[in-house]
Amino acid sequence: MKVPHAPRLITLALFVGFLALYAATAAPSVLSGDSAEFQLAATLLGVAHPTTYPLYTMLAHLTTRLLPFGELAWRVTLLSSLCAALAVALFFLLARRVLGATGPATATALALGLAPGLWNAATLAEVYALLALLMVALGLALSHDRRPTTDEHTASTDGRRLRLPAFIGGLGFSHHGLFAITALPLLAAAVLWAKTKDERPSSPVRRLWSFVPGPSSPVRRPWSLVILALCFIAGLTPWLYPLAQFAAHGPFDGQDYGLPRHYFWGAPRSYGEVLDLMTGGTVRRGIFRTPEPTAALETLRMVGRRLLFEFGPLGTLLGLLGSWALARRERAAFAAAAWVFFSTLGYLLLLGPAVGDAPVFTLPMLLPWALWIGAGVGVVGGWVGGQLHMHLSRHRWFNVQRIAFSVLIALTLAWGGTRYRVSAKQHLWLYREFAQSTLEALPPGAAVIAHWEQGMALQYVRLVEGVRPDVWVDVVEPTDDPWGPRAARRYPERPVYLVGHAGSVAGLPAEPVREGEYASLFRLRRHSEE
Repeated sequence: MKVPHAPRLITLALFVGFLALYAATAAPSVLSGDSAEFQLAATLLGVAHPTTYPLYTMLAHLTTRLLPFGELAWRVTLLSSLCAALAVALFFLLARRVLGATGPATATALALGLAPGLWNAATLAEVYALLALLMVALGLALSHDRRPTTDEHTASTDGRRLRLPAFIGGLGFSHHGLFAITALPLLAAAVLWAKTKDERPSSPVRRLWSFVPGPSSPVRRPWSLVILALCFIAGLTPWLYPLAQFAAHGPFDGQDYGLPRHYFWGAPRSYGEVLDLMTGGTVRRGIFRTPEPTAALETLRMVGRRLLFEFGPLGTLLGLLGSWALARRERAAFAAAAWVFFSTLGYLLLLGPAVGDAPVFTLPMLLPWALWIGAGVGVVGGWVGGQLHMHLSRHRWFNVQRIAFSVLIALTLAWGGTRYRVSAKQHLWLYREFAQSTLEALPPGAAVIAHWEQGMALQYVRLVEGVRPDVWVDVVEPTDDPWGPRAARRYPERPVYLVGHAGSVAGLPAEPVREGEYASLFRLRRHSEE
């Protein structure tokens, strides 16, 4: 189905406009924690923490190669800007197919693009903008299959249309666990629907029999199912990346992230350990738990506050109105959107207290809510336009409905303007200044022990930019041994420095060297000095 000329121009304008916005407000340099690790791993073609995120790492490395300007860290971040801008543009096309009108679809895309959740994901070196893009791409690809089948040729064509969604499904499954929970069931539902839509069995026996491969439906032919499976498997090829990196640089000794040989989180010693990392490893095991009533209630409150933060009171009300309207008019689209929303909510309810950044995982919920906002805009715009048209019908040149839509879109843009201060990061030089000043303050041959958040920024500056190669950065995890015994055991001949806050060095013979806004530097005194 070809896209008309005007929507194509709007799609292009949305992509270019949001890419410019996201790139201009993106973090300009190295970040901290996971983001710094992604900048490090992507630049050096290393392997990040579980689930290793190979698709993101390879695309980010490609971005650093193709862009001939800017810091390498910023180039990695720019991949998020590209993915988020493309997600907004494709979401407009998806919303236009579902809502059937350009005005509400434009409001939908603007609401999504200006929501701080996606805006933040677009300005950091993180995996969530790519997750949003894969989810939107899958929804758009599946939306081709909504027309009824009329003959065998059309059925065969509809069956072929599932091949692209199957490939996208494999890519998303290899990228992030949230995709498997929220989006992959939609692909499975589309395949099952294609299996049964040619005949509508009335009895339970015939309904059960309809799921047995037969000749009448495009994906009830065995070869069609095999082709779809192969397309899905082709989407899983990014998983070959960590295996290839282990073949090239492993086995490791299980310490120091594979350094100095190569950056490989967990430093696996066997292919079995690599596969364990790819499926979550110890980092992902144990993060879920059965929610207690008080914890569940707090999660629900967090989601409510998050929706108000993302879309404001008007957007929240429009989303409620639009969900009701879509449920009445487009039940399949409403069911898909509701699944994404409530499956994400279920994921949040099951997260344990060990996950400190739970609000980040609300990003998939923005997609259905933005769609519902567009449906709500359609309802309000149509009603206002109809009411005013009765009073202004004499002025045929006066397109009341279009003006009503324009006002609602303008309100969306105005709300987005208020989100600038919480989303823009173009002035975020804090972590680079911390890393550079910390490394400059260290004596030759020093070892510095730091937590993950600060340590990865130090690792990036040291390994990617070659600053202070004589210094060894020891990034510790919460399960590692205490800093004092660790320093005595691992660095008996080196001067040892600690990075953190006063609470991080409590009980240790440490004296402050440099205090900083983000973290301070301490020198660990030896027993001979006391």
